[in-house]
Amino acid sequence: MLILNLQSIKKCIGQNQQKIRIFSNMNQAPKTFCPPSLFQLGIGTVVMVRYKSGGRVEIGIFLLDVYCLGVKNAAFNQCQEDELPEMFDRLFQGVSPNEYSGEWGRKLVEGAAAYARSLGFAPHRDYKKGARVMGGIDPKKCSETFVYGMNGKPTFIAGPNDDNAKCNLIMKVLFKKFGTHEFDYLHPITPELEENLTIGRAE
Repeated sequence: MLILNLQSIKKCIGQNQQKIRIFSNMNQAPKTFCPPSLFQLGIGTVVMVRYKSGGRVEIGIFLLDVYCLGVKNAAFNQCQEDELPEMFDRLFQGVSPNEYSGEWGRKLVEGAAAYARSLGFAPHRDYKKGARVMGGIDPKKCSETFVYGMNGKPTFIAGPNDDNAKCNLIMKVLFKKFGTHEFDYLHPITPELEENLTIGRAE
């Protein structure tokens, strides 16, 4: 005669459910979360998430300037999946991001970095750390085409953390490469920058 212990059965079921949840988590494809206004504003935070075992996730965070500077900031993080909502509230400031594939995200981020390099700007020093989350993701599987710059031109829009010295340096790089008519900017011209641009025109 087989006697079943109800408590043992519940424990067994619970363990199996946990294993199923973990297995499901591991098999989720990498995802990308992006603010809907990225290409309207030219700048925004893009988050790529890779799902691991035990409910853990690896996260690549990229502050993208798709108009000019590419990857302005980057970071790599790890946490539990249930911590993502609170993190997203901070990163996206209450705006609901759009969800895309990992392939979409890698193509977007790498394209922004490549565009900025073509203008003379390297990605943030922690770009490679953030890009760890991209391993094994094939951007060629994404059919979408991203167009960087604004209205066909690189466009520098100064951010709240871009001081005059940094803005002046960026403008010098753009002027040296393009002259005065092949790029746009939204940044107060300082006397120092005006003098440098004048010298550049004379040269």
